[in-house]
Amino acid sequence: MLKKYSIFTAVVLVFAFHGIAQNKKKVVSTKIDEQTSQKGVIQFLYNSFDFGSINEKGGSVSHVFKFVNSGYVPVKISDVITSCGCTQTTWTNQDVKPNDTGIVNVIFNPDGRQGKLDKVLTVVSNGSPKSQTLTIKGTVYPSKFNFANTYKYQYGNLAVITNMLNFPAVKNTGFDSAEIGFYNMSNKKIYIYRIDAPSHIMVSKPYDNMPPNTGMQLKVKYYPNRPVEYGPVKHEIKIHTNDDSIPTKVFYVSANVIEDFGLLSKSDMKKAPRAVFNKTEIDLGNNSLFSTPVAKFTITNKGKQDLIIHKVIRTCSCLAPVISQTTIPKGETATLDVTYSLANMAGPDTKTIKLITNDPKQPEVTLTVKINVTE
Repeated sequence: MLKKYSIFTAVVLVFAFHGIAQNKKKVVSTKIDEQTSQKGVIQFLYNSFDFGSINEKGGSVSHVFKFVNSGYVPVKISDVITSCGCTQTTWTNQDVKPNDTGIVNVIFNPDGRQGKLDKVLTVVSNGSPKSQTLTIKGTVYPSKFNFANTYKYQYGNLAVITNMLNFPAVKNTGFDSAEIGFYNMSNKKIYIYRIDAPSHIMVSKPYDNMPPNTGMQLKVKYYPNRPVEYGPVKHEIKIHTNDDSIPTKVFYVSANVIEDFGLLSKSDMKKAPRAVFNKTEIDLGNNSLFSTPVAKFTITNKGKQDLIIHKVIRTCSCLAPVISQTTIPKGETATLDVTYSLANMAGPDTKTIKLITNDPKQPEVTLTVKINVTE
């Protein structure tokens, strides 16, 4: 009987200690939650800013980091510690209530600071966490930097590296990329409000504005349009700003879209279409002025799949190419008639026609037409 009583007592004590331990855990957790709820939380919209290109003698540049108090009680910044005397700061120095916003304004003096800029600032507050870091970046160019060698065009108060982008070989399965480089030569911030571009051209900006004497790089990604338009194509990008001189900056985009044959296996290559031309050059001989002679080409598909003529490109408005069919089944032949309009011409002349095809061995074919115009 005594043995049973001892076992019962031991079991009771085990459960009792377990319950006390659980209660202790709950008390600790509650204390931690209470500590967190009694602090404000500084939440910056972003923690890094890139000034881009900075003129060493162009004067100080500045940027405002904005934050919101996402905590439950007011928060206050006590100090912003900089890693360099070239950087000064001001900040919201009163309590910021929950859901209200505040700022940290960073001023950088580039004078005598040539080269890469990478400075860290530490924001100290009574919030949670007690400290956070902000970073400013950029490149300081010497005062003798010749902008004319880099920024060759000027759109109002913005200097630009180029006003034309060229993508010489964009595969139909991928994309190509480039950058548009700006430099703000004015004494005020220039904002980019809106960018208008075709849906298959993606233009992204790192920030909404450029302070005076700073630069910015816009990233441009060019994807082939759908359905794919092969061969050379042209587009425009319009960038809308608050520049009083020329608010809208127009950039011209040219691209050459090609078919990607790199994914074809040896078996696929054997089954591919094959374009065979009766001639790749035709001499029309002597023809009188204002006449309209015709050069006749034939295209035979000697492959095992349909031969597709994606595009027929003429190099002169005096040529009028007409193809009988753009999809040529295996074993069949299509005709290409090229009419030569002889107006305001004299003497010998040579013009070309380019065909874009899905023949992997000759995706581009150039056909030549020669003529001698007589009176």
